[in-house]
Amino acid sequence: MKITKLELKKVSIPIEAPLRHSYAVHTVFTRTIVKLYTDEALIGLGETTGNIDENLFKSFESVLIGEDPFNLEVIKMKISQRGYYSRNAHILTPVEIACLDLQGKYTNLPVYKLLGGKIRDKVPTSAYLFYRYPNSEGKGEVTTPEQMAEHALDLVNKYGFKTVKLKGGVFEPNYEVETIAALRKALGPSVKLRFDPNAVWTPETAISVGKKLEIFDLEYYEDPTWGIPGMAEVRKRVAIPLATNMCVKEFDEFGPAVKVGAVDIVLSDPWYWGGLTNTKVLARMCSTLGIGIGMHSGLEFGIGLSAMLHLAITIPNLVHAIDAHYHHLLDDIIKGGKIEYKDGCMVPPEGPGLGVSLDEEKVEKYHEFYKSLVNASKRYIPDPVRPEWFAKYPSW
Repeated sequence: MKITKLELKKVSIPIEAPLRHSYAVHTVFTRTIVKLYTDEALIGLGETTGNIDENLFKSFESVLIGEDPFNLEVIKMKISQRGYYSRNAHILTPVEIACLDLQGKYTNLPVYKLLGGKIRDKVPTSAYLFYRYPNSEGKGEVTTPEQMAEHALDLVNKYGFKTVKLKGGVFEPNYEVETIAALRKALGPSVKLRFDPNAVWTPETAISVGKKLEIFDLEYYEDPTWGIPGMAEVRKRVAIPLATNMCVKEFDEFGPAVKVGAVDIVLSDPWYWGGLTNTKVLARMCSTLGIGIGMHSGLEFGIGLSAMLHLAITIPNLVHAIDAHYHHLLDDIIKGGKIEYKDGCMVPPEGPGLGVSLDEEKVEKYHEFYKSLVNASKRYIPDPVRPEWFAKYPSW
């Protein structure tokens, strides 16, 4: 089997309501869909960030054509050793996912078997809470602690989540402490609660707020401040376990963070770490050094989520529910509709490879939607409700 062509297409899918965070506002989710064609008439599917430079990505086609998708180490080296600009895991990861999809289709095996086989049958997922602006119909706003608690209860009742995560860094710290208090009161002690201020606070603010949060029995406190030294200082002073996907997001950062005691849990993300196989290496490193491992979400559609699920059921020490923005999406581009939640969990689609295929009509529909958004935007506006606002780090 040989690769014959690389194809890319950006698509945007509407979400329930605009999601606020410390950097900007998500008004839609945009991803880049990757196809690898082969001389066996098989097509491998991958997915990556919507911010990727298509021309840069397409320039890698020449090193992929003629390669066997089973020769992953060769392909990984060819992509990542072309110079500084090529060391972009958001290029390597979707290519690897597409190759694994091809391997599965060629051998009639699901990707999880290619990754070592499953050690669990289902993957617990977390509800991902954001402060939200109202949508175009004037619905969906979540601004007050009471609204957030009601929103969380709706998600728990609808999807069966046993874990809930609040994305903070939007309001001043004590207001977000009030939101955590409202969530804990509404959800009770049985639901795990995690909080992510998105690295927007100074270390001293993160310490002060962390001490206030200790009474709410958080599963973890994610990236309350920026950088390895700041996180290490917070970890010395706050009893809540610290998690990160911001100060440790590549292998070069892992050793220094462990050396100074900056984190308790690394939130893996295949798109940061260079693929599914690299993430398994990270998991083994965490297990060896007594570091917990979770899984970060980056607005995935069905292809990316399927890859995460195939990976997650093969990692023995992945005991934390994985993050997923998926419940915010109003639709997907895979045949059969969105992957379903059951009792707060998901299972990877069965079938060869990733177990998913594209609904090409929806791909075209949401590709045209993406183009309409690009054409309508004269400049990047981080927050459409506050056009002159921009992110400031640290904010508090």
